[in-house]
Amino acid sequence: MEMKQIKIFFLYSDPDVKYERFIEHLINTTKFCISCGELCDDCRLDYKSHSADISGLHMLPEDLPPFIEEPEEYLPESMPPTDIVIAINVHQDILPGLPDLLKTNNIPGLIVPIEDGDWVPLGLENQLREDLDEAGIQYAFPRPYCSLEFNSSTPLINDFIKYFKIGKPVIEINVKNGKISDGKVKISTPCGCAFYLNRELARYKPPIDGALKEVISKAHHSYPCNASMSKDIVLGDAPLHIAGYIHREIVYKAIAQFNKAEKFDIIDSEMGDLRKKINVDLPKL
Repeated sequence: MEMKQIKIFFLYSDPDVKYERFIEHLINTTKFCISCGELCDDCRLDYKSHSADISGLHMLPEDLPPFIEEPEEYLPESMPPTDIVIAINVHQDILPGLPDLLKTNNIPGLIVPIEDGDWVPLGLENQLREDLDEAGIQYAFPRPYCSLEFNSSTPLINDFIKYFKIGKPVIEINVKNGKISDGKVKISTPCGCAFYLNRELARYKPPIDGALKEVISKAHHSYPCNASMSKDIVLGDAPLHIAGYIHREIVYKAIAQFNKAEKFDIIDSEMGDLRKKINVDLPKL
């Protein structure tokens, strides 16, 4: 059964432009991913385009003052029919204006990706959660964006993941003679890195041993990850590192899940440690 259309609206501040990659990924612009260079075989063609699902974009000015007392001065006066607003790198003094904006415009969902810990300190996140709960708005604050997972309390966010096929990545991997033979992206990272990782695994067909870790890490670092290299005090690590652990975990998980007849020591030895690094003991929200 075909899913009901989900309309999203982007609210962002992007002086470095790189966070527009989240939008470009959904639109699937020609040559969006250039990491393979001349070896590109258009592996993203099956993803198609979600341009018709984007209800609007609102880019905030780059020269915002350090302190903002009236956030509504910088927010849209009205918004088109929308299911979920995605707020990327929005000024900390503007974020508290979002619950009222969404409630006024009958928008039921909000996703605030946190690619850098400075974007949304924990105290501000707690405040936003309280205000959004009071307004009856479903939300997610993934640190980093590729950690966005299904949650039983947010069915609309779950539908977002299923409809756009982005969030914490899921791939299928086939193994032949102890080596990766090929794979398929089921859910991509919001930046599109999962497609590149999957392509590199199929290209190099690495054996499933200690060297696999390096192949995964090299692919992740070769792709322009949006996550910050600065330590996030909530995570206790750099979001970039967490993103790298996520990509390694999903490869190991895919190998174990889709190749149950074979057992690989590297997966058993590393999965426990990876899960501890990814599912860090976050402060109580």
